[in-house]
Amino acid sequence: MDPFNIDTFRSAAPYIYAHQGRVFVVTISRATAESGKLSELVQDLALLHTLGIKLVLVYAAGIELAEGPNCVDAARMQSLQSEIAAQRTQLESLFSAGLINTPMAGMKLRVVSGNFIHAKPAGIIDGVDSQHYGEVRRVDSDAIQAQLSANNIVLLSPTAYSPSGEYFYIDALNVAVAVATSMPADKLIFMMDEKTLQASRGQRLKHLNLNQAQNLLQRRKSISSIVRRYINLAIDTCLSHVPRVHLLSTTVRGALLHELFSHAGCGTLISADDYDDIRPATIEDVGGIMSLIKPSQESGSLVSRSEEQIERDIHSYDVIERDGFVIACATLQQINDSVYAEVACFAVHPDFQKEGHGSRLIKHVEQKAQAQGLQHILVLTTKALHWFHEQGYQTQAIKKLPIAKQKAYNYQRNSRILIKSIV
Repeated sequence: MDPFNIDTFRSAAPYIYAHQGRVFVVTISRATAESGKLSELVQDLALLHTLGIKLVLVYAAGIELAEGPNCVDAARMQSLQSEIAAQRTQLESLFSAGLINTPMAGMKLRVVSGNFIHAKPAGIIDGVDSQHYGEVRRVDSDAIQAQLSANNIVLLSPTAYSPSGEYFYIDALNVAVAVATSMPADKLIFMMDEKTLQASRGQRLKHLNLNQAQNLLQRRKSISSIVRRYINLAIDTCLSHVPRVHLLSTTVRGALLHELFSHAGCGTLISADDYDDIRPATIEDVGGIMSLIKPSQESGSLVSRSEEQIERDIHSYDVIERDGFVIACATLQQINDSVYAEVACFAVHPDFQKEGHGSRLIKHVEQKAQAQGLQHILVLTTKALHWFHEQGYQTQAIKKLPIAKQKAYNYQRNSRILIKSIV
């Protein structure tokens, strides 16, 4: 019998709470719809629905992600209609099956489609008449919201009628962006058939703000045209008041659940804000700081601090928060009336230690010390000697400490003394 992972479930609980009642627009690619991955994806989407997430699904067909001017003639339009109808039937059938091999098997999830999208002709592009290839004219967001409020899943195809009754094919990604921005949705999630977006050294790009996303497109010439389009659409979406866009790879099993319900995720988040901003700690952060530093205190790498001590000194702490979790913290405390300050209780959650949060936090603390007119920062550490060397700190003898700190030095702990001048 496989062991039940209690820690994973506990870490997911705050995300379950945070996502309840939120509106997520999710794309389903043509390749996914035509592969064996669709059934598993539908089960994950059904699980999201049962957890209180309001879903708008946009499925693709036909000339998805085509480059250059698109033209859909009458014959092609008729073929697309058949293909789209077949995909809609397949999706509705899978949702009707409920969550297979679970106590919710056979549960009937209500999936609703309709004329929520109004189209207009794309017109003549680069001298080519687009014919039945169209664009989104308007989204009936009120009608979509009404269906979501009735606990229905809204299923949208890449087709729509114009006010005059003409039928148009619209790129599914454009439909998804139009729907997400018109509501606006809390998240737009692109399920890509491409691999997870990576940095130049091969590590996954977990988060990009808008400037970072733009810079990535400019400097990384190797990014494929398809992925470039996803990134550009994500940027446009964030600029239109959708706070977060996720790029997930269908090559990762369970990517949707992993991204939404774990600290580390498995895709790339593009957001209008900095997401992991450094901010002064508040009294509400005491519990999060205690949870973060507890393993390091138990191992002896951090000096033990009680909840009362942290609460008393909370004004001197800075934290980095992600999705309500404190993932890094540090406190800066002036030593008596000297020009020295000590950085203490410096910790970064193990899941986020290779993302540069520690370097950002120490630089922030140094700037904070400079603003207070301090001249030297000292650190006492038993574990992170080399890391602090990389940040410009130099090992010093005890006699270099201010007198008050020399008297308080714990010889039994035998911490290394590092000092950095910030004048």
